[in-house]
Amino acid sequence: MTTNENLKLPIKYTHPLFSRYFTLFLGLMVIVYMFFVIFTKTNLDTPTFRKVLPFIIILFAFDSVSRNLFTLNQVTIAEKSIQFSFLLKKKMIIKWEDIVKIEAHVGKKKYFTLYYSQVLKEDQIEVSQQSINTINSNLKKFFFLMAFTNIIEILNHIKTFAPQIETDEFVSSLLITPNSSLKDKSSQREGKGENNA
Repeated sequence: MTTNENLKLPIKYTHPLFSRYFTLFLGLMVIVYMFFVIFTKTNLDTPTFRKVLPFIIILFAFDSVSRNLFTLNQVTIAEKSIQFSFLLKKKMIIKWEDIVKIEAHVGKKKYFTLYYSQVLKEDQIEVSQQSINTINSNLKKFFFLMAFTNIIEILNHIKTFAPQIETDEFVSSLLITPNSSLKDKSSQREGKGENNA
């Protein structure tokens, strides 16, 4: 494992707290106020649209609150693992040697897919060795948005601590250390070109 001796571990990257908690507070206040409107401002004579509108607003507010509670809140770079923390979900810990590949998805929703072979629970630090075939057939996926804070630094830390990972062209373009697999492919192409010439 390649590490940087100058790094002071652990390194933590946290979603901006103000925006996170402000959004949660605002969403909860909207939900409370809409229930207040439903029970105090509507009656049998209220138009149907005004009866339905508070429920629609509650649905949107609840979606915003739930996304903030269950989406990635903090990434921790530790000596033996990378840790993904959430406000209401259990922390996920993945050992560096278990990370296999990272892919980028650049569409309407931009995110990365991290492929790994084993997830550690918080109270675990060692896992049993598995055969390569078993690992390859049981890869799991973890998705995280490109918009997460300091995402380029996080990707470079992953490549530094897990140099064995495969990356696609987009991820490789964000890395200081080029992807060795892509280097090998390009050298093979050059070799073929020389042979054809």
